[in-house]
Amino acid sequence: MIRLPHTSLRFRQRAHTSARPQLQPQPHTRRNYRSSIATAIIPLAIFPLAACSGISNSHREHNGIDISVAPFTPTPDGATYANPPDEASASQAPRPDTTTDTDAYAPLAPDNSTPEERIPDIVRRGRIIVGVSSSLNFLGFQDPSSGNLEGFDVSLAREIARDIFGDPERIDFRFLSSAERVDALQHGNVDIVVRTMTIDRERRAKVAFSAPYLHAQARILASTSSSIQSADDLRDATVCVTKDSTFQHNAQVIAPHSRFLITNDWSDCLVAMQQHQVQAIISDDSILSGLAAQDSNTHLVGQPYGSSDYAVGIAKSTPGKNTDGLVRQVNSTLMRIRSDGTWQRLYDKWLGKYLGDSGVPPEPTYVQEEPQ
Repeated sequence: MIRLPHTSLRFRQRAHTSARPQLQPQPHTRRNYRSSIATAIIPLAIFPLAACSGISNSHREHNGIDISVAPFTPTPDGATYANPPDEASASQAPRPDTTTDTDAYAPLAPDNSTPEERIPDIVRRGRIIVGVSSSLNFLGFQDPSSGNLEGFDVSLAREIARDIFGDPERIDFRFLSSAERVDALQHGNVDIVVRTMTIDRERRAKVAFSAPYLHAQARILASTSSSIQSADDLRDATVCVTKDSTFQHNAQVIAPHSRFLITNDWSDCLVAMQQHQVQAIISDDSILSGLAAQDSNTHLVGQPYGSSDYAVGIAKSTPGKNTDGLVRQVNSTLMRIRSDGTWQRLYDKWLGKYLGDSGVPPEPTYVQEEPQ
């Protein structure tokens, strides 16, 4: 069994002091597996997990779903199981949109202003505060041999810092789970989030986005020894997704007859599959390829089941703080790395081996503005 390296919640790229409020450490980066799991309210029907110390191999059911748990294999801390909806409610429930919400979305275009003009507060501070993952292989992770923070998302964050300060290391990183991204932006704990953040209608109501920087497709990760080859094979299987990710909702479309284990982090899903608590993981190919690279007994199966675009998350403008300049600044970096070959270099380094060498950066569509 391959275990993922644990990391601390906070990673300082440089020893800067900050007057900005600090994101408090959360327990999700070091998983202490417990013998009992608390229930949580989510859009699916949730049932509690019994304590592992009290469960034998005997058959247990809840609403017709077998909830037996093998002894001595507790689920990840904070995880919850969710039943599939019954046939009647499934047919009447609205089906989530598994594609990126880009039809009506257009961010502000780059302009000819300088960073000092666009984002004077960040320039005066001397660094940009960026929310990233610490455990998504190839995207945002700490290299176990060097301790350095690496990955496609992390590299993009450094390019943004390079264009602001002339130095890609002028960053304070904050480690965020999927569920923490929006709150971190709304509470001012980070300036931007570069963490596989999909553009969708619900998030657009809460935060602003840059132009898209990476196209991803929904796929299934399964064990190489299993018979799962497509979504059709997931009936009555247990599938893992993460809390407050797009797939917490959209996986119901791909696997409407599966029950779900909902965890705090994708690395928890991999551990759960290694412990035979789930039979598959549904997520983006960019995320799943990193998991597959850490366990040679897993592979991606089936055809893509929808697509999404990642964008940099930015707080919405408020009467007291205008973030339009930050949107333009990030989009200016995205424009540069598309044109000078940097995007392709980063893609080839981190994702090309597993996603193919045909990756291309998404083409932006900017909001139409009146000429100044």
